[in-house]
Amino acid sequence: MTIGSERTERFSGHESFVCRYGWLPKIYRAVLADARVLRNEEQAMVALGIGRNMVKSLQFWAEATGVIRPSGEGGHAPGPVGGRLFGDLWDPYLEAQESLWLIHWQLTTRAGLAAWSEVFGEGGTIRFDRARLIQALGQRSAPLVRALAPSTLEQHASIFIQSYLPSEKNADDTAWCPLQDLGLLKAMKTEDGRILYSTDVHVQVGLTPRVFALALVDFLLSQQRSGTADFHSLLKGAHSPGVVFRLSEHQLRVLLERTMAEPLRGALRFVDTADTQSIVLKPTEIDPQFKLWQQEEALENV
Repeated sequence: MTIGSERTERFSGHESFVCRYGWLPKIYRAVLADARVLRNEEQAMVALGIGRNMVKSLQFWAEATGVIRPSGEGGHAPGPVGGRLFGDLWDPYLEAQESLWLIHWQLTTRAGLAAWSEVFGEGGTIRFDRARLIQALGQRSAPLVRALAPSTLEQHASIFIQSYLPSEKNADDTAWCPLQDLGLLKAMKTEDGRILYSTDVHVQVGLTPRVFALALVDFLLSQQRSGTADFHSLLKGAHSPGVVFRLSEHQLRVLLERTMAEPLRGALRFVDTADTQSIVLKPTEIDPQFKLWQQEEALENV
């Protein structure tokens, strides 16, 4: 599967819940203990300590974030992101901000979520109000065989916004979505009382070279295939690191330099001349740990 290549975009499945704090490490450990824990709703409620109405939502987010993946006979297995964060002990309790950037990349480029693709994947919707986002989602859903109910589009838009922006109305810490810590979505009130949201470029705290390397390798090998891309496509191309992470030209250059110096030393080259600016990746020189999704796809094809 290539980046942004989901056959059908998804507008539902999350129910009315954002991905809550603590859910992902909990479901990863539960699946390790019992691969079929989610097959029985009652069993899942006990094992995960959540209400019946949250089980489907938790499963949705766990699969969408790549923490778990469906396996044989209706069970689940660790997914690429879950294996890296929790299995390899990068961040066993999801406490590091770099982990949230990795999850943000997965949700935007691999999960086929319409709102994520609209705002963070393709980068065309940078400033919007709720009505504008719902309208854009309606346009994206037009090719579907069955028209979506307005309530479905409204809920999907709301869940997207709540995932990245805390609600002043909800003081319940358990309803907090960790992605809010990234500060990717800002809100302001207009003179006529509307709430406008923006995803402008700003300093991306916690975006480390090793997470950037994972995203860069994924983009170059999955979308570009040749392992080579011009600087502009890396900065402004659909589902590129520059667009998904909302990077400025300077931020992208700095991250490329830091990534060439350490995680992808010897595998990544930045050609910057008067005639061309391109990034060249040597697949054979990449440390295997940075081929996260490619390794997973290779296992699935065995």
